[in-house]
Amino acid sequence: MSQEHTTQTHGESVKGRRAEPPATIPQILAYGVRSFPDRVAMRSCGSLPERSYTYAQVGRLAAAAARQLAARGVGKAAPVALLCENRPEWAIAYFAVHLSGGTCVPIDTKLTASECRAILECSRVRLVLASPGLLSAAAQAANGLPGVRVVAIDDLLGAAAARTAAPHAALPAGHEVAPDGVAVIAFTSGTTGSSKGVVLTHGNIASNAVSAARRMDGTADDRLLSVLPLSHLLEQTGGLLVPFLWGASITYAGTLNPRRLTEAVRQCGATIMLIVPAMARLFGKLLASVADTQAAPGALREAPLRGRFHNLFGERFRYFISGGAALDADLARSFLDVGVPLLQGYGLSEAAPLVSCNTLGEHVAGSVGRPFPGVEVKVRPAAGGDGHVGEILVRGPNVMAGYFEDPGATRVVFEDGWLCTGDLGRVDENGFLYVLGRVKDVIVGASGMNVYPEEVEARIGRSPYVREVCVLGVQPPGAGEHGEQVAALVVPDVEALGGEYTCEHEELLRRELRSACARLAGYKRPRYFAVCLEPFPRTTTMKLKKHEIRRRLDDTKLSRL
Repeated sequence: MSQEHTTQTHGESVKGRRAEPPATIPQILAYGVRSFPDRVAMRSCGSLPERSYTYAQVGRLAAAAARQLAARGVGKAAPVALLCENRPEWAIAYFAVHLSGGTCVPIDTKLTASECRAILECSRVRLVLASPGLLSAAAQAANGLPGVRVVAIDDLLGAAAARTAAPHAALPAGHEVAPDGVAVIAFTSGTTGSSKGVVLTHGNIASNAVSAARRMDGTADDRLLSVLPLSHLLEQTGGLLVPFLWGASITYAGTLNPRRLTEAVRQCGATIMLIVPAMARLFGKLLASVADTQAAPGALREAPLRGRFHNLFGERFRYFISGGAALDADLARSFLDVGVPLLQGYGLSEAAPLVSCNTLGEHVAGSVGRPFPGVEVKVRPAAGGDGHVGEILVRGPNVMAGYFEDPGATRVVFEDGWLCTGDLGRVDENGFLYVLGRVKDVIVGASGMNVYPEEVEARIGRSPYVREVCVLGVQPPGAGEHGEQVAALVVPDVEALGGEYTCEHEELLRRELRSACARLAGYKRPRYFAVCLEPFPRTTTMKLKKHEIRRRLDDTKLSRL
């Protein structure tokens, strides 16, 4: 077996500052308030009420709200659930929980009442902070749970605002938090049908934010448009805490509609956005809709596309960061064609969550960049691979303390201090990491060769007639029991097909799939396909719920490709 491939980066200073970097979330807040008091920290626009908060105002409101929480019995490590849409008040309540010494339990706003209830019960939450629009949902989830109270975030902050006369009012004594104190219990989005509570300390999250702020290209002049759910760690760390270390401004628009998002980008003068590949594809389609550019020569086509991009996103926009799922390298290159980098990164909740990312100075399409400072990555070669591909293992100060009250599950994912991510990848000779998919999703064919679904999905997803694609391993009747067959389940783009889907379109899709996969090795090409007219089930970060899709495939007739 080949030797393990390892890559590591070492510490750097926070944007050139020699002082000790923040080691807790309250210290990150304090750093932002102290360094950029009069700058706008957060604002809301679009479908949200227009509000604006400076760094100093955020600090005063969070401190006053923390005292309100302390008066309600929130103390050291007390779990407080946060059920709220993306808006500045989410962030202020988040800081308030940490200033009070409590532990934040963010809840995905798209979860059902029973799913929310399960999280409240598992984490033993006694206080739920909810936005006005989700008060009813919070009350329904908490109904019948002994001792659980639901409080409106706006009421909490309203009471806090009335008590912020003193510009630097001190917090109650005894509410300092330590780096090893539990900051967040993050419940995973459940792509496999199960959800575990990831326990992250202040040190885990703060070290990750500091590392990302050092590596990524950002300043106090940047403006981020926040669109990914704040209940998920990518937006918490990358879209909230990192900007606070830069002194940048964050805007919440309250929409995921691509066209309305581009309006919000122009309105707030955004320069950076954190997105997922599904959003990148939608933005890519907006760019590709430029009239009469398809037949133009390369240089001429790029010029109209650049103009179209600036019309959509404004002149100030600098770059996207994509995370949460694999990004098609050709899609990343298409954004570079218009002069706007689409930088792919990699992470997972258990790593707080950032592991690696491309940067403006070091960008290799198809890779997820080099690990952040202080984070180590190695690849353990897998059977059936080429000796270079294997499971990605991560080690560093950002790696979680474990799963909440689940020592058995915790032991399974740790090996000699390394976190076993369950993701497949490789590291090239320059230390760039490439993620190929999930270990559990690998299709092992009759030849014993491994097929990585994401590679096949990327090829098929380029077809203008395919809106969504999911590649799975199946064993159709009569196919034998030695290995799996590759199958592609596709959701057609009905608009591209003329506004409706008919039986005659099946042959067109068959030809599209054959053409898309023609350059793949024979063992990687799908042998079966099926058409689904309903969108695939996804998490709120747009990851495919493959366990649900597989159940759907069981009820769908497979056709030979």
